[in-house]
Formats: sequence, structure tokens, C-alpha cells
Amino acid sequence: MPYPIPQPSGPEFDNCNFWISGATSGMGYSIAHQLATHGASLWIMARHRENLQAAAQQLRQAGAKSVTCVELDLTDPHLFDSVRRQANKVTFRGVLLNGGGVHGGGSLDFSVDDYNEAHALLLRGPALLLQALSPSIEPRKGSVVALSSTTVRELNPNLPLSGAYRAGFMALLKAFAEELGKNGIRVNTIAPGYVRTEKLKELQNYTAEKTFGDANSAHLKKIEESWAELSPLNRILEPSEIASLCLFLFSQLSSAVTGQTILADAGQLRLY
Repeated sequence: MPYPIPQPSGPEFDNCNFWISGATSGMGYSIAHQLATHGASLWIMARHRENLQAAAQQLRQAGAKSVTCVELDLTDPHLFDSVRRQANKVTFRGVLLNGGGVHGGGSLDFSVDDYNEAHALLLRGPALLLQALSPSIEPRKGSVVALSSTTVRELNPNLPLSGAYRAGFMALLKAFAEELGKNGIRVNTIAPGYVRTEKLKELQNYTAEKTFGDANSAHLKKIEESWAELSPLNRILEPSEIASLCLFLFSQLSSAVTGQTILADAGQLRLY
């Protein structure tokens, strides 16, 4: 008989505040949606007001106790002060650090602007966001989860900037885990593999054009199949699967886990 895997219970998240960055699409939205079904109160952060408003309506319908829209860009150099003002007098059970990714390219082709964008989006921005929110995270039960990528463990030739800056932020998060651990706050990273998101579609188009010269439907299918074949499960993951892992890390079921990077790649990297 299979061992029954416990799931985070609804009451654990009921009425608790969660700050979710990159919350209007992909894995960020899926995480927000699963929290909403457990009755959480959500602070959703993204760049575009229209997307925030649409997501907020859907999350309220899914069961969120409340949804507060935070129109902010991770790359804004004034992010720290803006977040401090928004989070004033609020206590958060969990924080999701998520900012999408940078475009693909070869390591010999990047411009100064490319490096600046990757630094702001993948390292400086989420670090400042966590610094700003740290006084508002609940002691002893608070949990921080960062969404990263398998590029922190193994080179993806099409995403070298992603690997460089995400790996730097992962190292910094271990320092945050040490500091925040003094207050019983846990800090962990999820490193997904290929997950079916809009960002993956962009990479799929880029890879098809680079490999075949165009991105027609047959070439896109070949790229997806080649990615799926990299893992023992032979498939692309769904955002909801990453969301379930994130909820586990937000819950007290993972109370002994901090300072870790957890691969969620369907076994692609074979790091068993």
C-alpha cells in the first residue's frame, strides 16, 4: 500500500497573509490560486494594473479571504521603500520571490543592458524585496520561497544569464536563511525544470528558430518532445505541480526544512 502523503490543511492558511510576486501568470499565479482555495489573504505583486485586477477577481472567486493588488516592478531601484510602505503593519505567513526570467541568448552576444536587466530582475530585485518584507514575516511560522531554475545546477546553453544571476541569488538566500532563522523563519528555493508557462513558450520559439531557422508548429513540437525526453517522467511539468510543492514549503509540514534548493524537474538532472 502506498504511503499516504499528508497535504497542507486549509485551516493552516486560513486568513493568513501571503505576499506573492509575479502573481498574475504562470507558476506565481498557480501558487496564488492554490493559496486562495485554502482561504488565504493575498498580496499580489506585478507590473501591470490590468493583469493584477483580472487576477484579483479570479482569486477572490477561488476563495481568497482578501486580495490586495501591489503594482510594482522588481527592477525598480526604489522597490525597497515602496514595499516597506505597502507592507506597513501587516504580518505575512509566507513570501514568494518570483520574477520570471530573462530572454535566451548566447554568452558572446549579451549587451550591457542585458546584464543590467538580468541583475535587476533575478538578483537585486528579489533580494531587496525580501529585505523590505523581512520585518513583516511572522516569527516561528514564517516561510520564504524563491522560484528559481535548474540552470543554477546545470548549464542551459540557451539561458546562461539566467544561470549566472539565479545562482548568485541562491547563494545569497543561504545568508538570508541564516539571518532569518534566528527568528524561526525558513527560506528555501524551488528550482523547476521545464514547466508549461508563457516564458517556456518564448524559450521554445527562440530554440526552434535557433535550431531549425523558424518556429512552425512541427518544429515547436520537436523542441517540446526533446525537452520531455530529458526526464524519466518524459513530460513537461504543469504550474500546479510547482504550486503544490510551494504550499508544502509554506506549511508546517516542512518545519525542519530551510536553506535548501529543491529540484522540481521530473528527474531531468539525475541528481538522485
